[in-house]
Amino acid sequence: MEGESLPKPFLSLLSQAADEVSRHDEVRVLTHYDADGISSAGILANVMVRKGIRFQLTLSKSLDEETIERVGRGAKCLVLADMGASFLPQLEALEAKVVVLDHHAPTGTSDKVIHVNPHLFGIDGMTSGCAGAVCMMFALAMDERNWDLLPIAFAGIVGDRQHIRGLSGINRHLLEGGLSRRILQLRAGSLLPEGRLADELAEGFEPYLVGVSGDMQGAMSLLKEAGVPEDASLVQLGETERRKLSSLVALRLLGQGCTTSAMEEQITDRYYFPGWGMTADDLAQLLNACGRSDREGVGVALALGDAKAMKAAEALRKEYRRAVLSGMQAISTEGVSKMENLQWFVSTNPSLSGVLCGLTMQFIGDCGKPTIAISYHGDKVRVSSRASFRLLEKGVDLSSGLREAASEVGGQGGGHAVASGATLPKGTEQRFLARLDAILGRQKAAKAAPMASAT
Repeated sequence: MEGESLPKPFLSLLSQAADEVSRHDEVRVLTHYDADGISSAGILANVMVRKGIRFQLTLSKSLDEETIERVGRGAKCLVLADMGASFLPQLEALEAKVVVLDHHAPTGTSDKVIHVNPHLFGIDGMTSGCAGAVCMMFALAMDERNWDLLPIAFAGIVGDRQHIRGLSGINRHLLEGGLSRRILQLRAGSLLPEGRLADELAEGFEPYLVGVSGDMQGAMSLLKEAGVPEDASLVQLGETERRKLSSLVALRLLGQGCTTSAMEEQITDRYYFPGWGMTADDLAQLLNACGRSDREGVGVALALGDAKAMKAAEALRKEYRRAVLSGMQAISTEGVSKMENLQWFVSTNPSLSGVLCGLTMQFIGDCGKPTIAISYHGDKVRVSSRASFRLLEKGVDLSSGLREAASEVGGQGGGHAVASGATLPKGTEQRFLARLDAILGRQKAAKAAPMASAT
């Protein structure tokens, strides 16, 4: 395995994890259900099939002690991906041999659990190595011939938005390996979507354009204004047409409050995989649509090369896009509630809350404030949140902020600094928002204080 650019202890632990799994003829696998989780599951499923290891796979929306006990019961080997870093003591209590392939910030270490995590080796798991990337490295430790699984890993990288400011760490290592093996091709980023422009502008949501996204007539009108044929695809545009349409899209975005920095995050390199005939963005959307539609199994089957699963996933993506556009149109019409240090809205579709948070903050809300979505489930309230990397530079940490605010109202929360979640008792949401608003203000003040004293 190419590995000069990665820490040797990290590679050594990957080999240890691969050796442990290889010793078993049956393995229990547990992963998260989003694009990165399904990416991880797809890679692990391929590895097990190729090694002739029987396996039982479960994808879960969350991890708790009850799930650990249920899934681990009777297992001789348990592999967790995209989860597990916060539950090492509970995993140690299992009789099974446990391997954790995670990228969330760990709360401790373990001598018993084989815990492969970028954070433990000086690599930021939030920006430089998602779970899919860690699982890809595990797959390579199992067998160098697994480089063909790279497109699945990149779906996780893009799904977790780790490509926004360019690839680094494990992600960069995989990019270089893929380029040298001609598995992937780099394409220049653009505000314009790939594919037939009228369809993609009307049915897509990155970028989200008020009056265009979700509106075919609006999309056709925009193309006409730019002098672009109605049936044109991006690759068919001349330089003048491309520049004019991009300028019109940029002006629309600026007019609805989107900042130039938010637009710059949209114009990132695209990773095209000739063997799949699609970009990592496309594959990430397909997997995300499966997860958000509670059809995670379709995403795993797609990763295993099932042609019927690909067709099913494409149908799910159409439904997913329609649901996201409906949610965004409602938020665009009704607006968001703003506090001093955050903005929030009520989400009627909990599985889309995180996606709607990110799109709202980037394209129609105040990108200078973290975005919070509240949804109701019986006597519980679920919270999703998103921030930008610019907000992180100002001191915002949603993981610690949601954890602290939730605990003060009898709930629990955590995740990444840029994307986190919480569960609260119903009726405490306003107190939670007030506490979170104060905590975020404190975080920014603490960050600004040293800078002020330095000047």
